[in-house]
Amino acid sequence: MGGKSKSSSSSNTTNVSGQNAISGDNLGTAISGVNNSTINVESVDHGAVQGALKLGEEIIFSAESMHETNAEYLAKLNGRSMQFANASLEEYSATNSENLQMMAGLAGNQAAQNSESLGAVMELAKFNQDGGQSEQNEMNLYLMMFIAAVLGFVTYKAVR
Repeated sequence: MGGKSKSSSSSNTTNVSGQNAISGDNLGTAISGVNNSTINVESVDHGAVQGALKLGEEIIFSAESMHETNAEYLAKLNGRSMQFANASLEEYSATNSENLQMMAGLAGNQAAQNSESLGAVMELAKFNQDGGQSEQNEMNLYLMMFIAAVLGFVTYKAVR
């Protein structure tokens, strides 16, 4: 037996797996790659951005439509309010005009009545002042005119 021998052995092992196991809610993100390689990440929004833009567009359209509808409604409401106010003013104006005419008529009647009352008071004052003498004189004057007329008639018939 005999000799000397020397040996050495070295082994370097790297275990690499390029598999990816995804489970649960991963939001569409998967990472792949192995030692010293570039990591590629692919993220998918499943149309969320496009949907958000479409939703924003629909919201703007809806708001514009509501604004136009409200403007039309308010214009109609304002028009109807003005018609109501105008009709009310016309009605009350006509009523006030009728009331003023009635008051003017009453005032005219009252003035005529006051004038008659004043005439009666003046006659009464004259009667009281001369003890009814002016009334008696007036009656005598009528009687004399009647007698003169009768005498004139009789004379006229006699001459014929």
